[in-house]
Amino acid sequence: MRKNLCFLPVISLLALLLLVPSQLSAASGTLREFEGAFTPSTNGEKLLSLLVSLTDPDSLDLCLDAEPDDQGNVRNMYFLVKGANVGGFRIERLALEASFVEFTPPSQWNPDADDPIGVKNVLRSNIEAVILEKDINAALARATGDDWHGVSVDLKPGTINARAYYTIKNPGLTLLAEVKTGLEIRLGKELWLKDVLLKINHDEQTNVVRDAIDEIQPVVDLRDFPFPVTLAVLAVDEQSLRISTRTAPKTFSGITLGYRRGL
Repeated sequence: MRKNLCFLPVISLLALLLLVPSQLSAASGTLREFEGAFTPSTNGEKLLSLLVSLTDPDSLDLCLDAEPDDQGNVRNMYFLVKGANVGGFRIERLALEASFVEFTPPSQWNPDADDPIGVKNVLRSNIEAVILEKDINAALARATGDDWHGVSVDLKPGTINARAYYTIKNPGLTLLAEVKTGLEIRLGKELWLKDVLLKINHDEQTNVVRDAIDEIQPVVDLRDFPFPVTLAVLAVDEQSLRISTRTAPKTFSGITLGYRRGL
């Protein structure tokens, strides 16, 4: 991924997904549940443990049609992460479904490595993600410096609105910056800001920052994402932003490994 997801709250804009309820069913399958710290004893449990270490979630459900073999092959897999924490930024929901995945061998998986797990090949995959407005604002409150205050993002259907006050200590001025932007998917891999409007103290300044906006485009680029996905759905409402492939990930009956953060 060319632009780290942690960069999104710094730009004041992005939340992945409209919260769509989804229940993981283990009907007629095998269910194993873990809470807090646990020691994996199978390749499937090792994959669960690795995903937990990468996302630090409130909960994570991993469904496999069979345990990964010693070469790292998985025929069908699905995982649903709720309350992931990536670089201090909370993602409400992240789901991925993939078929005929070739990972590196489990003996090489290492959560402390720069590349914790390698993905060599994937036949197909679908993804869906959600970030809530309240979590964007919480991240912004932590990320902005002393010169900024009153930073907030207000999601509206189809648009993202952000405002903040910036203090220039010399000569002691306070400026109100307001941004309104849409979002669009390009080439199925990129997320771009669209029709950006910037105002400083209620005066439009869009032309002044046009070049600066061009430099940060696209704000999300999935061309290097290890799972092949084509984004097709983008929805913004008053509480969240949703982005997904045309077909949303779905679970299936199989080996289900569940993790809960615990107390």
